[in-house]
Amino acid sequence: MRRSTTKTIILAVLLGFIAAAAGVGVRLYTAWNSKGETLIDAAKKSAENSASYDALESQGKFNILLMGEDNVDGSRRSDTILFITVDIDDKNIRVLSLPRDTRVMIPGHGTQKLNHAFAYGGQDLMRATVTNYLGEPILYYMIVDYDSFPAFVDMLGGVEIDVPKRMRYVDRAGGLDINIQPGLQTLDGKTALHFVRFRKDALGDIGRIQRQQQFLKAMLKKAYDPRVIIRLPELAAQAMKIFRTDMSTSFALQLAGFIQNEVGRDKMLFSTLRGTPATIDGLSYWMGDVRDAKRFLNAPFEELTGEKTEAGEGGAGEQQPAEDEKAEKPGMTAEQLAELVKSMPESVAVLNGTGKSGVAGEISTRLQKIGVDVVHTGNAKHFDYRYSNIVYPSDAPSSVKDTAKTLGKLLRIPDGLVRPGQQAFYASLVAGHDYNRLVTLLDELVKISGEH
Repeated sequence: MRRSTTKTIILAVLLGFIAAAAGVGVRLYTAWNSKGETLIDAAKKSAENSASYDALESQGKFNILLMGEDNVDGSRRSDTILFITVDIDDKNIRVLSLPRDTRVMIPGHGTQKLNHAFAYGGQDLMRATVTNYLGEPILYYMIVDYDSFPAFVDMLGGVEIDVPKRMRYVDRAGGLDINIQPGLQTLDGKTALHFVRFRKDALGDIGRIQRQQQFLKAMLKKAYDPRVIIRLPELAAQAMKIFRTDMSTSFALQLAGFIQNEVGRDKMLFSTLRGTPATIDGLSYWMGDVRDAKRFLNAPFEELTGEKTEAGEGGAGEQQPAEDEKAEKPGMTAEQLAELVKSMPESVAVLNGTGKSGVAGEISTRLQKIGVDVVHTGNAKHFDYRYSNIVYPSDAPSSVKDTAKTLGKLLRIPDGLVRPGQQAFYASLVAGHDYNRLVTLLDELVKISGEH
């Protein structure tokens, strides 16, 4: 996916700013509820005679499509596409990021990349395309204007981000010069826009989506700062310049109050459409796993977060690491580490087998810092891996198998947990519920890599 109204940015902060602009906020939300109209009542009014009504009636939830709009040489496009599910009954929000290169059928235009839908027919065609692709109705759309985005971030006083690596890219023809140093820092508006749009690294658009989700979470945190809350009226005016929606003001106020009062930050989940890259007729695409996306949007919340995972539960044939493997430090020099990483002939993937948001990103960032090329991150087929595994395709060439075995050696994963698997397209690390061991080990390796 995403997960302030008066406090959630883009999803919530923007909605809350609409409430603030109207001079109301939580008081109006409370007043509406006291009159007997709930958010689901308001949603049903909006959804009447539409496909969204059935979902509201039977499941108590609805969907929003959020797009980031960019104008390049007069051509409109949307490189940021978020599918947001608001579950009123169970009080949670799920945000699914859709890569712009996702291969889809665009009504009237054939099979193309997803972001082309916006260029051809704006929000209406994008809404129809995403609805057909996911099989999920969309009640409202939201559009964020990138041109006004930096000024809004500057009004917030910037956003604190731990930049994982140097980000450098120059496009003289397009007037773009991105140069962001790694480390914890407060990004101003211009730099923040560069951060969320940068895609010139090994992860491409998937890496950019990870950074966009990281930024959204950081803005959510900033929105809870009392110094920001007291400036809501001023911020609301700027928010209205970058934000367009077919949502009525009254409904936006209802939704803002619902998020602020009834949805805790631990009930907001972010994910990215799982899939694999492919080249077809000379064009690069993202082949999305729609089945996995629908599971993220519709599965019980506890199933996604692993709250019901029992001790001892795990994938078939899992082998517990020895106690000394859990605690032992790397014990190698920077040169030995560099040589081991260099001996991996192929890129790797990192999959989240825990259901806890951000695990794959935490691990992939550290792997990249020591020189491992991570080409993809996403969710595993299930979230009950007790111990971390490394899997590779059953028919993988020797170079992929060698990479998997070397990665297992590097991360001290037992040989029995380095194996072929049906879900793998690369040598893939599946982070289990012992992922803290991996994080600790990788932190030591990052220190070692910086010693030479």
